[in-house]
Amino acid sequence: MQRTGADRFKRLILECIPVLLMLMCVVADQVTKKHFAEVCADNDITVIENFFYLTYTVNTGAAWSFLAGVSWGQIFFKILTAIALVLFVLFYIYAFKKNYTWLKYALAIVVGGTVGNFIDRLMFNGVTDFLSFIFGNYRFPVFNLADTFLTIGVIMLIIHFLFLDENAVFKKKDDANEVSNNE
Repeated sequence: MQRTGADRFKRLILECIPVLLMLMCVVADQVTKKHFAEVCADNDITVIENFFYLTYTVNTGAAWSFLAGVSWGQIFFKILTAIALVLFVLFYIYAFKKNYTWLKYALAIVVGGTVGNFIDRLMFNGVTDFLSFIFGNYRFPVFNLADTFLTIGVIMLIIHFLFLDENAVFKKKDDANEVSNNE
C-alpha cells in the first residue's frame, strides 16, 4: 500500500515532536538558569522552609562536584559531552529506524539536558545550578533543570531496555510463542 501525501506529512510531524521536545528542554533550562542567576546571585530564596531553596551556584565539576578542583576538568567534560552528544544522535537515528517512540522521547530529553549543561560549560566554564533541597540533616547537591531532564531521560532509557525493547530483559513473552515452544 502506498502512502499518501497526508500520511507522509503526519509522519513527519510526529517525527518532529521529539526534536521539539529536546529544544524545549534546552530553552527551559537556559531561561531558568539565566533568571535564577539574576534573582538568586546574592542570596538564597526560601521556597519551603527547611526543605526547598533557590541557591545560585556554578559547578565547575560534574555531578556532586566531581573533578571540580581539577585544572583539566573543564576540558575533559567538554570533550566527553561532545562525544556523548554524537553518540546520542547516532542512537536517535537507530531509534528512528526501529520506530521506537519511547526511546526517541527518552533520547530527546537526555540530549536536551546534555545540551543545556554543555552550553553553560562553553559559556561559563561551569554549570549554573539553583535548585536546592534539604532532607533532614542531608543537603542534596544543588542542581538545575538540565540535570532533571537527564535523570528523567535516563530512567526512560532504563525502562525501554528493561521492558520495551525487542530484546528487553523483562519483556513479556507472546502467548503464541509459548504454546509453539511447548509443543
